Amino acid sequence: MLHLYLLASFNWQTAYAQATLAAIDTNFDVELLVDGLPKSWSINLSPDNEIFVTDRSGSIIVFDQQWNKQVFSTSIDDLFADSQGGFLDLAFHPDFALNGWIYLSYSAGTSDSNRLKVVRFKLPDSGDEISIIEDVFIVKTDKNTPVHYGGRLAFLDDNSLLITTGDGFDFREQAQVKSSHLGKIIRVNDVGKALVDNPFYNKEAPDSSANYVFSLGHRNPQALLVSVSGLIISHEHGPAGGDEINMIEKGNNYGWPIITNGRDYSGAVITPFTEYTGMQQPDFDWTPSIAPSGMILYESDKMPSLSQHLIVTSLKFQQLRAIMLDGDNMSNERILLPNFEYRLRDIEQDSDGNILLLSDADTAQIFKLVTK
Repeated sequence: MLHLYLLASFNWQTAYAQATLAAIDTNFDVELLVDGLPKSWSINLSPDNEIFVTDRSGSIIVFDQQWNKQVFSTSIDDLFADSQGGFLDLAFHPDFALNGWIYLSYSAGTSDSNRLKVVRFKLPDSGDEISIIEDVFIVKTDKNTPVHYGGRLAFLDDNSLLITTGDGFDFREQAQVKSSHLGKIIRVNDVGKALVDNPFYNKEAPDSSANYVFSLGHRNPQALLVSVSGLIISHEHGPAGGDEINMIEKGNNYGWPIITNGRDYSGAVITPFTEYTGMQQPDFDWTPSIAPSGMILYESDKMPSLSQHLIVTSLKFQQLRAIMLDGDNMSNERILLPNFEYRLRDIEQDSDGNILLLSDADTAQIFKLVTK
């Protein structure tokens, strides 16, 4: 385990202003592939090698292998696209080649009452309007804040779906309440039913919200992946400090807001604890925060120096971070693209081993990472 936060004896304001202790790697650059996208949130490679991008205002953009674009509208009418909300992540059913199901997370509701929702849809055989849409999962805990939705999706090898949910910012104590869906990783089957082998499933209360919970104590999980070997890895935003990467295991409590290495944005102490019995320590910590967004585990030899590294996009410092993963040990962080001009929202690896980057702006771009 490697922690990059500065010593507690340092003055917080001084320490927070300093960069994390990571090596600078100037061996990489980018090639612009696509410009002029709307404000987007995720970039995903489909099993048939098309690139899908979620337009936060409510459409799905699809590129073929020659980067020809098609934009699909949807009949979703409960979208709440404000602040951090909108269309969020996509995931493809493990049997996508047979059934065509694509899963979408988005923020639904109104400013007074909103929540994360997951649906699944099929692309139309002709035209550009998506009309085959089914509800999969709706967070049962409403909130009145347009932030901290989580929203990442990933399938396990048993075809169950993991869904990250944020704490809603003003509702952080809910992350420790098993009957609340805020601040959790949720696990359902491919039609949204709670699974009886979930850690808090109660057969005597089949409608209990706790039945859906896979892990708890999360603040705002912004990345989620399942490796070829079956490791579940997530990262999440801390407050001012305390961004972290975690190896996720069923039933574990990841501590928020009882333990954190961060402070409130005002500088106030959130909790006196950085450790607590029964709560997991982060496998990797960023204090000061880098505002991590997307993440992949790079498992290609096309860029050998990045093989078996977690590659993380950063919003705050407009950087790319590479962290070596050896078993469950994370070490040797490098900063790639140290002088990049854009906030980075998401990342994807294509079937040829290329790394694709999605920028975060009202006019977004797709870049390809290249070696100099």
